[in-house]
Amino acid sequence: MSRNKENVYWVERDSIGLALYDPVGSEKNNFKSLTSAQTVTLFYYKKADHFNTLNETGMLMSEQSELPPQFHQHLVEKAIQLGYETKPDMIQMAPYFANKFEMGIKEAKMYSNRGRISGIRTVQQHNY
Repeated sequence: MSRNKENVYWVERDSIGLALYDPVGSEKNNFKSLTSAQTVTLFYYKKADHFNTLNETGMLMSEQSELPPQFHQHLVEKAIQLGYETKPDMIQMAPYFANKFEMGIKEAKMYSNRGRISGIRTVQQHNY
C-alpha cells in the first residue's frame, strides 16, 4: 500500500464506510472521518424483492415478481436441471437444461444493461 493518505471505502452489513487512510498515523488512528463532501458512484445489480404469496387468511395474493416475464422460463429450466440431477438414471439430461439456464442468465445480463431506467441513475454497458 502507498505511503500517501488516500480515501478508502468498504462494504459491511448493507452499508458503505468511507474514510481517509493515513499509513503514517498510529495503528489506532490510521482511519479518520472525511472532512469534505465526496461524490460516490455505485454500480450494482438489483436483486428482485421477495414477496409473500399468502395473505393473513391463507389465500393466494396476486403479487407479481419484478423478474421480467421473458425470463420466467429460465427459472423453470434451472428447476428441471436440479430435478434431473437427483435422478441417477436421468442425469444425462441435466447439462442440457443447465446450458439453457446459463444462456438465459447471459441474455438477462445484457437486457439489464440496456439503460431502461428512469431518474438520475446511469447504466454502464458490459459485454458478457
